[in-house]
Amino acid sequence: MSGAGAPPSSLWGRLSSPFREFGWLAGSLYLIDRLLRGLSPRLGLYVYELMVQPITGRALLGPKLVRDLQFDEIGPGHPALALMPAREDIKAARFAQGARCLGVWRRGELIGYLWFCAARYKEDEVRCTYHLQPAAASIFDFDLYVMPAHRMGIGFMAVWHGANQYLHAQGIRYTFSRLTRFNLASRKAHAHLGWKRVGRAVFLHAGPVELMVATVRPWLAVTTTGRVPLHLQPQVLQQAAPASSAVPAPPSLKREPPHD
Repeated sequence: MSGAGAPPSSLWGRLSSPFREFGWLAGSLYLIDRLLRGLSPRLGLYVYELMVQPITGRALLGPKLVRDLQFDEIGPGHPALALMPAREDIKAARFAQGARCLGVWRRGELIGYLWFCAARYKEDEVRCTYHLQPAAASIFDFDLYVMPAHRMGIGFMAVWHGANQYLHAQGIRYTFSRLTRFNLASRKAHAHLGWKRVGRAVFLHAGPVELMVATVRPWLAVTTTGRVPLHLQPQVLQQAAPASSAVPAPPSLKREPPHD
């Protein structure tokens, strides 16, 4: 018998796997994205879930586990920057837009870090800028990274424990982020931290043109150069929380005009 081609059962297994993993809608989008990228590197589909998480200041680890933890900002020129896998130009671009980085150490060894921007964040995969409300009490976090040696231990929770303590002390009450719809590992890791979805956005990238469809304002946009402002608010946290444990309401949800 000829060995050419994959057995029908194997081929069906590969085709049906995204539907079993992500569901019919997200699975279809995943296959479309794979097809587009196979046709051209200038084509692609980005499917985001836009999330918000409360910053409460409560300890996420017990006293014995946090005893040897230290956390502090990693600024330009800090030696810990050399340990980060991101390219040097990417790190420089992050600092240039006002991003900050919080590092967490245990007995002097870097466990992991978290980047964040206050009030707004320029997305680095597609042409949009997230505008956060209330601006004074909100950040956008991205690129949470746990060093490989600490991924089987408390690394992930240690980074969030440090961020929760550090940011709350600075008056931050909400952190927003975008989750790639197909990243199930990240979704599971954050599920018990109080994440709630504030919206969804799908970007079709076709060379110089991007088409966006979203569940948050402005809902629909086509761009060739400029950035789309996406406005994110945390009311879903108050709607989801019981009255006895509700996250404090933001002082104001009056929108500020974008400055981009």
